[in-house]
Amino acid sequence: MEEHPWWPIGIVQGHDDSSITTSWGTREMSIPEVDVEWWNSRENTWGKWPEIKSVELIKEDRRGMWYDIGDFVALVIPIPTGKHASRLARNPRLKADFSSHLQLPIAGLDLKSGDHVLVYPNEEPDEVSGERLVALHKTVIEKGWSTPNDEVHWNQRLKVVEDRLKTNTLWRAPHDVATIGMPRIDLQGMRPIPIPLTDSLLWPDELNLALLRQAVKHGVTDYWRKNIGKSYGHMFVLRSSTGGIAHMKYDINLMLKAESLAFGFEVPEVDEFLNDVDRYQANLGVMRLARMGIPLSLFGLLATWWSADAGVIESGRIGYITFALILIISFGWQDYLEPDWNQEL
Repeated sequence: MEEHPWWPIGIVQGHDDSSITTSWGTREMSIPEVDVEWWNSRENTWGKWPEIKSVELIKEDRRGMWYDIGDFVALVIPIPTGKHASRLARNPRLKADFSSHLQLPIAGLDLKSGDHVLVYPNEEPDEVSGERLVALHKTVIEKGWSTPNDEVHWNQRLKVVEDRLKTNTLWRAPHDVATIGMPRIDLQGMRPIPIPLTDSLLWPDELNLALLRQAVKHGVTDYWRKNIGKSYGHMFVLRSSTGGIAHMKYDINLMLKAESLAFGFEVPEVDEFLNDVDRYQANLGVMRLARMGIPLSLFGLLATWWSADAGVIESGRIGYITFALILIISFGWQDYLEPDWNQEL
């Protein structure tokens, strides 16, 4: 098994014909001998399951095995991770809303735990671009598929991953209210594919992640922020003090580190990024210290007004000037110390 890229060599503890046990949990498993006879004898399929005359293995990756079956290509997922890809084609509303943006599967086969086979048109999907991703995300928003900010669960998910990986990093972020979520749509080109096995093992519950995260993952953040609309691409969504681009990069790199540990490959650039997180957080800590002057100055201004109004002090002029200066300096110092989110583009 070790030679297959979809086999979690780094975390596997045991397996039989129907399941695999890892240090992060147990999952259903089925490794078929894919040939014409096996394919044409499948039952309980969905969609327009094609009858085939030939089958040829194209490649294997961490999602599974890709086969050329004539007019279509098939992805066989030995260890299912959910139905995130197939539901886009099987739910009539989802299919109607997203078929113009995505190369959806036209048929498939399930196991209890999710998609086992997905059948796609035998043509290369479009590349992920800023324009295509913005169009997809606008449909998510306009058709009512977006979800509110879920920073509580986003941060809880990261804590679970950090604990499992035993990293030296710990980063929680208060995301802006306009940082909204969307259903999990993992893309290979503009073709939806199953979520990674590591994601499924580390956080098995259904969780919508931020639109911004997908833009960051595919390297189209600059185009995305300029075109998604002011309501969702403004500075408070992007800036580091409210999570923003920097925290999304942390999330993406942390999950890639999980994949590297599970599947036994090196990611030196991810290790370098994670090693630099402490320095980045130290800068944020100094910035938050500067921010403490803002409520202090506001309280001071209020107390000065109350004291002057009650006759406790003759004149509040000195207090007003002092606390106003503290307020101005605190705002300026905070902006100066906050890591520039533009550098994350």
